[in-house]
Amino acid sequence: MIAMSGSYDDSMIDVSSDSFWEVGNYKRTVKRVDDGNRLCNDLMSCIHERARIEKMYAQQLSEWGKRWRQLIEKGPQYGMLERAWSALCTEAEKVSELHLEVKAALMSEDYEKLKNWQRDAFHKQMIGGFKETKEADDGFRKAQKPWAKKLKEVETMKKAYHSACKEEKLAASRETNSKLESNNNPEAQKKLQEKVEKCQQEAQKTKERYEKSLEELDKLTPQYMENMEQVFEQWQQFEDKRIRFFKELLLEVKQHLDLSTNHRFQTIYHTLEDTIDATDAEEDLKWFRSNHGPGMPMNWPQFEYLDWSRVRSFKRRSILDWSVDLNRTLSRRGTKKNSEGVTLTGISQTGSDQPVQPSKTNSSSLTVPNKAPPTGFNPFDEDDDDQDEEKQEVQVEAVEETPPARNHISGKKQEVKTVSSTERTADWSDEETAANPFSANGDGNPFEEEPASPVLSVPVRALYDYEGQEQDELTFKAGDELTKIGEEDDQGWCKGRLKDGQVGLYPANYVEDIQ
Repeated sequence: MIAMSGSYDDSMIDVSSDSFWEVGNYKRTVKRVDDGNRLCNDLMSCIHERARIEKMYAQQLSEWGKRWRQLIEKGPQYGMLERAWSALCTEAEKVSELHLEVKAALMSEDYEKLKNWQRDAFHKQMIGGFKETKEADDGFRKAQKPWAKKLKEVETMKKAYHSACKEEKLAASRETNSKLESNNNPEAQKKLQEKVEKCQQEAQKTKERYEKSLEELDKLTPQYMENMEQVFEQWQQFEDKRIRFFKELLLEVKQHLDLSTNHRFQTIYHTLEDTIDATDAEEDLKWFRSNHGPGMPMNWPQFEYLDWSRVRSFKRRSILDWSVDLNRTLSRRGTKKNSEGVTLTGISQTGSDQPVQPSKTNSSSLTVPNKAPPTGFNPFDEDDDDQDEEKQEVQVEAVEETPPARNHISGKKQEVKTVSSTERTADWSDEETAANPFSANGDGNPFEEEPASPVLSVPVRALYDYEGQEQDELTFKAGDELTKIGEEDDQGWCKGRLKDGQVGLYPANYVEDIQ
């Protein structure tokens, strides 16, 4: 047995040996209880970090898959190889889902399970520390207390015996030195001899007490060892539960992390492999030939019959072209200044019994110069002098209707009404004979506009769907209601107004009157 020094309280703290049986060395077992709680916290942190990594990896996989899927779809790759390439993005998205499931399993199952076990295994005290730590420390202290107390007595007896042995040796040394001296005093010699005998007796007594104390300590040792074993075994079982629980938990974590055993994970890569293996270069080339190469269908030119449904548009465009040509011809005549002219006051629609419909009209007007050309002059010949074009006045007044009027020449039959501003002279003259009646200094327009016909307003309902082919045509669905504001012309077209105020033409046989 290794001897120890110090009081009992000191011996419970100061350790002079590394053996578990030494007083106070049970503290390491008590500390293991605290370490178990710390290990629970560490393992929870470990699982939490791994779950965060799984989540980040899943997000990065998903973002990578979406970004590259868009690039592949917008890129030049085509055919079955495009599908094989896109399969990599599909794999990333599906693996991302699996890793999100791993993250969820780690946090909802493993993390929570460990957290609950820690709460049940370690109970915090109000003062501080854990109840289990205090129980372990109290158990070891109680088991060790009798033996530690007897050990303290042994230490005391040992000190007394060693001190007595030192006194005995010192007295014997003095007696020997006294005998060697020449002037030996018998009385002094006798006292030294008595001192030696007394020290020998004291040493013998302390030796006996020391040996007896050791015997009593040895008798307590088996009981001490048994008590310490019981307490130690109790906390061995506590630690055994923690180790077994950690082992079980780590196996569950491994099962959640190991995607190789997940049949869905295996299916992802089997599908990816099958998709890639299915890529056929010949099929891709055949697809490209059919969709972007010589295999594409072609609308080759062929004889086409006239589409009579487009006659109205053709007729309207012809009249418009005639008006433009007329304007261009008149503008290029070699005149210096308009003195008198023929005014085109209106382009009115005519039909079998078709009145003019606009409620407010400023008729389009053209001022045609009334100059007498030289003999043999063709009034429609173009003058080579382009500078005279600036002197030609072509006045086109804006047309305003309520509802909004058409600002271009329609495809209906048209007639041009002209009124002379002055009495035409017998011969054409090159000199200025009259001022422009529409100029600011003139006497105004001496001609009045032709009075407008009464406005027609008949509610009708569409029988069929119709989509306008031109800008001045209406578009409506079967069942829509509109207002007929113009009689049917000889081409079968009527003028109407939709509920939103839009005015235009429509086929007369597509609607019926509302009774």
